[in-house]
Amino acid sequence: MQPDYQIRWISKQRAESVKKAGLGRALLLDNINGFLIVEPVGSNLGDGHVLSQREADYELQPVWCTGPKAQLRYARRRLGLEAGSLASELAGSGA
Repeated sequence: MQPDYQIRWISKQRAESVKKAGLGRALLLDNINGFLIVEPVGSNLGDGHVLSQREADYELQPVWCTGPKAQLRYARRRLGLEAGSLASELAGSGA
């Protein structure tokens, strides 16, 4: 089954132009390293590389994303990530 959404990095300039044009079904997130966009597959709103599921799980943690927690949970749900999958995986590994 193909995923409906993907996540990628987006530059500040591109994020501003996408916001002005309207996000539609996309979701823009603030990350301490820049901006991420959760977008419908094929929409090409972001201008960075598409993150893998593992990268997305890592970047979409409360410690990195500075926006509202509800927005973060919604982004994770759109991408099919469990609420705290990376955190629980690390806790279970003894890391």
